[in-house]
Amino acid sequence: MTVAPTADPVAEDWHRFAALDTLTNHWDRPGWTPGRRSYHWMLTFEDAAELCDLAARCQARLHLPVLDPVPADGLHLTLQRLAFADETTTIEVEKAVNETRQQLSDVQTFALTVGPLAGSSGAVRFSVVPWEPVIDLRNRIINATAATLGPAAAIAKPHGFRPHVGIAYCNSPTDARPIIQAVEALRELPRAGVLIKAVALVELRREGRTYRWETVTRLPLADLPLAPPRR
Repeated sequence: MTVAPTADPVAEDWHRFAALDTLTNHWDRPGWTPGRRSYHWMLTFEDAAELCDLAARCQARLHLPVLDPVPADGLHLTLQRLAFADETTTIEVEKAVNETRQQLSDVQTFALTVGPLAGSSGAVRFSVVPWEPVIDLRNRIINATAATLGPAAAIAKPHGFRPHVGIAYCNSPTDARPIIQAVEALRELPRAGVLIKAVALVELRREGRTYRWETVTRLPLADLPLAPPRR
């Protein structure tokens, strides 16, 4: 399920977060047993200095025991899980990668604006605009996954997909109000522009209360002239 873009997804992200009474433990998620790994399609930000600087500024002001900051080399935008590693094979992954490469063959490099800060029930995260190119990427990945691993493997998130970049995960149930107030004070910081030149398939793992990954493959997008990111 993909949430249809609204007239102002940034404002909606904030209103949804500001209405929360409590935050939940992000790490208490079904399927993630100790040592398990998962293949995910992501946008990663290895060369996005502006984004890393913005995240660090926000994290420094949100230094709370209940929040686990995302390291600079762990910033990402998750598009779609392919499969848990123990539920697929190398051959199936290769087929999915090849089909995804075909699906993305005509997708152009595009620009995103990251920010301002908002959140969800289990994380503090940046809004991302525009949604359209991200949703298009994700839909193509879902189609490729369904074509190779079957429709059941391509089931989307039941609560909907809202493009975002997380900077901290909540590690226990807590009152949302102090965190919402702290986040609100950071929403006027300048937003960060990023260029999306490739899509990565990663083998994701947990190390304590941090996500880490190994990159399986990176599929480059068409290198065409870009419009500046929307501010």
